[in-house]
Amino acid sequence: MSELYERLAAYGNSNVSPFHMPGHKRKKDRFSFGNPFAVDITEIDGFDDLHHPAGILREAMEEAAALYGAEKSYFLVNGSSCGILAAVSACVPRGGKLLVARNCHRSVYHGMVLGGLSPVYLFPEPVPGWGTSGAVRAETAEQALSEHPDVRAVLITSPTYEGICSDLKRICDAAHRRGLPVIVDAAHGAHFSFWEVCESAVSCGADLVVESLHKTLPSLTQTAILHKNSGLVDERRLEWYLQVYQTSSPSYVLMASMDSCISYMAGEEGKRDMEAYVSGLKGLRQRIGGLSRIGLLSGREAGGSSYDISKLVIRAEGQSGKALYDRLRLEYEIQPEMCTETYVVLMTSVADEPADFGKLYEALADMDRKAAGEGRAAGMGRPCGGESSDTGPEKSGGETSGEAPGFPGLPEPQVVLTPGQAMERRKESCPLEVCEGRVSGEFAYLYPPGIPVLAPGERITAKVLAVLKRYEENGLAVAGTENFAGGEILVIEEEE
Repeated sequence: MSELYERLAAYGNSNVSPFHMPGHKRKKDRFSFGNPFAVDITEIDGFDDLHHPAGILREAMEEAAALYGAEKSYFLVNGSSCGILAAVSACVPRGGKLLVARNCHRSVYHGMVLGGLSPVYLFPEPVPGWGTSGAVRAETAEQALSEHPDVRAVLITSPTYEGICSDLKRICDAAHRRGLPVIVDAAHGAHFSFWEVCESAVSCGADLVVESLHKTLPSLTQTAILHKNSGLVDERRLEWYLQVYQTSSPSYVLMASMDSCISYMAGEEGKRDMEAYVSGLKGLRQRIGGLSRIGLLSGREAGGSSYDISKLVIRAEGQSGKALYDRLRLEYEIQPEMCTETYVVLMTSVADEPADFGKLYEALADMDRKAAGEGRAAGMGRPCGGESSDTGPEKSGGETSGEAPGFPGLPEPQVVLTPGQAMERRKESCPLEVCEGRVSGEFAYLYPPGIPVLAPGERITAKVLAVLKRYEENGLAVAGTENFAGGEILVIEEEE
């Protein structure tokens, strides 16, 4: 047996509680559809072809479109990334301009590289006190559209990894008045159509919406869906690019998982489970809100048009995000989704049960008690935060008058070359201590969430270096680079 499989099996049989994706949370008794080898086939008679659907797959996608309220929906077996690539390629001609939120996933940047696109960046609002980026203001998008009439599409991430939603209705209205399509990376919002907490991007009028079923719903990893919701997008062009970016041998196991997931969520069992889950989630947030030294990000602080309460964004007084992440994992057998310098993200889904929420709360309560005892011994008496208004009383996670340690959002880039131009140039390694002022030849980001702090073609500034070095100092690995850990970064060779 392979070492990888053995390690996966050991993790699956462990007592570790998964507060991370995928959304089925390994609940095989609830969501399994049997032995995957028994249903792993190719395009044989009676099972249709994803790239030319005319039978059972076409019917499944039509049912999904009706459920989500879309004009047309497409199953994605290469994750949301292939949907983003297809959407960008379909909407923006080669060499065109894309109005894009700076806090987008790296797949958006890959799409810009492949298409030779020029980005016009929209900068999300910082979330005070938390060291993260929030929503893109509709006024910011409106102004950018007026200043850059030659952009060909708009791309927004909503919700963010932390659950913060932008005002998509107003952004879509502004774009549509100019005849421009809006692409929404809603990878973390596939569950929005099944509850009343947040509006889905489709219902807000977005033209193309990409959602990862596996992130927040009970579906296998790598499953996603793309919704077309407008005549502003050329359907033939979109479907051609879907064939380019998706495998020519799509997995029927993954497609069966998507179909099964959507049928479950649309059925009475899914509706009952969702209602129970949301009720339990609100109760959990209220209980966490009663802790004195554990902070929970709330909708009031997050800003935006709405806030996805399924994301538990937590920090602890006197601890870095990495320290809190490691304590939950090693001391309490709770595996979070990710961490930053200042906070931890724990993902919940309809698969979570009262016992899961109970275990998480007890872990946080135990840490809170220990921190309170240590604080009294040291003469510290100030609690972590105040109250919130999002689902009842809960802590705001600290004073919001000052910023958390570190940059509150993303450094504004100095774009010298487009990402595509930079990728074509000759590059050389440069020591970090002398690279300031040079033009980057590579990406630099934390993964997850995969949002670049630095992209190819951007000047390396002191602020960018400070953010990246601080990541390392806090035990966070800088991804996307060839040898950042070794003290080097790829830069564009300078001409003589």
